[in-house]
Amino acid sequence: MDMTPNTFPTLTALSVLITLGFSSASYAEQAINPEHEHEAPSQPQSTSSEQQSETAQSDVEHDPSAVTLEAMTIPSEQPTQAFESIQLIKKDLGIATDGADVLKQTPGISVTRQGGTASDPLLRGLGGTRLNISIDGVPFGGVCNHRMDPATAYVSPGSMDSLTLLKGPQSVKNGNNISGAVNFDRAEIRYQEIGARAYGSYLYGSFNQQALSVDSSFGFEKGYFAYTHNNTSGDDYTDGDGNVVKQTFYDTSNDRLALGFTPDEDTLLEISGLTSKGQIGNATIHMDVTKLDRDNINVHFKRENMVPWLNSVELRYNFTTVDHDMDNYTLRDLHPWEEYLLMGQFWDQHFGKAEFLSEITPDLELTTGLEYRNDSYDANAASGFLELPPPPPTSGSELPKNHILSFGNTAAYAELGYQMTDGLRWISGFRVDSLATTTGTMHAAGETSTIVLSGSNQYRRQNLFAGFLRTEYAFENVPVMLSAGYGHAERAADYWEVYSMDGFALNAEKNNELDAMISYQGDKFSTELSVFYSHISDFILVHLGDRANNIDAQRTGGELLLAYNLTDYFSMTGNLSYVYGQNLTQNTPLAQTPPLEGNIGLNYDDGVFYGAVNTRLVAKQDRIHAGYGNVIALDSTPTAGFVTANLQLGYTPHPLVKFQFGIDNLFDKQYTEHLNRSAASAAGPAIRKLAEPGRAYWGRVTIDFDYPASFIKS
Repeated sequence: MDMTPNTFPTLTALSVLITLGFSSASYAEQAINPEHEHEAPSQPQSTSSEQQSETAQSDVEHDPSAVTLEAMTIPSEQPTQAFESIQLIKKDLGIATDGADVLKQTPGISVTRQGGTASDPLLRGLGGTRLNISIDGVPFGGVCNHRMDPATAYVSPGSMDSLTLLKGPQSVKNGNNISGAVNFDRAEIRYQEIGARAYGSYLYGSFNQQALSVDSSFGFEKGYFAYTHNNTSGDDYTDGDGNVVKQTFYDTSNDRLALGFTPDEDTLLEISGLTSKGQIGNATIHMDVTKLDRDNINVHFKRENMVPWLNSVELRYNFTTVDHDMDNYTLRDLHPWEEYLLMGQFWDQHFGKAEFLSEITPDLELTTGLEYRNDSYDANAASGFLELPPPPPTSGSELPKNHILSFGNTAAYAELGYQMTDGLRWISGFRVDSLATTTGTMHAAGETSTIVLSGSNQYRRQNLFAGFLRTEYAFENVPVMLSAGYGHAERAADYWEVYSMDGFALNAEKNNELDAMISYQGDKFSTELSVFYSHISDFILVHLGDRANNIDAQRTGGELLLAYNLTDYFSMTGNLSYVYGQNLTQNTPLAQTPPLEGNIGLNYDDGVFYGAVNTRLVAKQDRIHAGYGNVIALDSTPTAGFVTANLQLGYTPHPLVKFQFGIDNLFDKQYTEHLNRSAASAAGPAIRKLAEPGRAYWGRVTIDFDYPASFIKS
């Protein structure tokens, strides 16, 4: 592993000090409480529903060593491990229309806007494939070579139940996590007797923004049938100065059917199919998403309590195919004798995973897994003039496809957890991926040019390694938890870097990171501080949007979260996020690093009426490297700081019904985010930085019921 000078001795010394400190604290507590017998606490279950959250909260009240962070990361719930947060998505959808809208409320998360929807999320300034995103346990990417369809664009918040965010390379279950991992999951469905459940939500807001979500199921003890439908749409929005921001409209929809078999309480087999469609305007380049068709088949099997040494087995197979078109003439007008352009991209993914959980002893737990993934990409393009025959194609599907690229990856991983004492726990993991990259004949500018890229018609196999060692200590008599971990992860050049940046020969990134956190959960006051130091060798840096090279980069930063219960009904929340990035090779700031950001919130909730005011404060960012960045966007100019405020009101007249009303950008502030697609990795005319929406009013009504009460969703 490549490391900066003196990094390894420093990390070694820190690890020794942390180990000695935690061990001393553990023995000191045992000395103070000699009557306390050693007992390994049970492992918390995945928190993916409000029922489980209430159960977990009850368990915390009876377990003095457990620490819940609910009040601090509202609306997050109790984490199942350090550096992890779980959010119940449907608990407060607000104005969210896709996964990025849900994520951006989380400290440490930034998003890069390219229109009214389909923003690209980043964690601590790193996004794309550096932030692994999974949907229903399946890693998801995208197909557009300009990243018009980031993974979160395929997430419909109204049909998902939980969002799990992991910071840093502190797990190997979700791939090689350079920055972290995000999982969007549907909750498991089970019935104890014949029953049904229906969830429906409708949003209407400024700029004709609409979102309809239906999530329903019915079943009995041995199985169920589930159906979900989502549709989101909106017109061009206006910014804080009242200017219409053209090409920010969107219209997307999806439908999903699932058939589940539950022959006993320990077994689940679900077969599901999903189809989605969409058209999305893009305000940052000269083309729009004119077709975004996805079809998906998923098979999921889980069996628990198999034999004494094997607690559970989980198997999953997924096939996804995406047909994507972008052009400059379907959703916008061309000038006379302006060349039309159509680009089609096609993506097929096969994914399989087997994961096994074993409780070797009451104190020792082992998770092992195997993965297979194959991603295949085809592309085509057409151009001409509307004034001349033949007429432009209506879809890229009418044109011959050119196979440009495929990835084949097999992986094996293991994570081991050891409960050394009641409060002290060690977790470690190791992962190896064998990645084969095979290229066809790739042409520049997304197949619109006759220039053949240098990485064409080649084959390469890379072995990528990841591992971590982390310790967690929960004090028995005070609600404090400490954790520190060291992680290593490697990432090869992805589809966008190989194809759009002609980067087949790029070296794999190697991240060595130290993470630490301390949290306190009291009756009235809660806080959490997470910090990190990261050194990335061979960091892939994009230049001018069509080329990339390897550099060494260094990043430090963290997040601070605070919450204080003023009364039974009033509470205050606050958070700070900061990242400092440096390009060590060129001795410049690391491009596309977000600025210092903070939030202050005042909340009221008596169970029937709810109100919240949140103020967001963002500092200026003048640490830039113009013309450099990543596959999402490039640095252009410094960005001014800004302050915005949001207002939200809620009324729950009955447990089945909720009404919400909100005003985003309450004071109609004109502002732009620093992470901006104004100089994105795409051809086309340069524009000023994309402004954020001005004042927006919205209202949402939600109905959620199940019958009978014995319905279980876990």
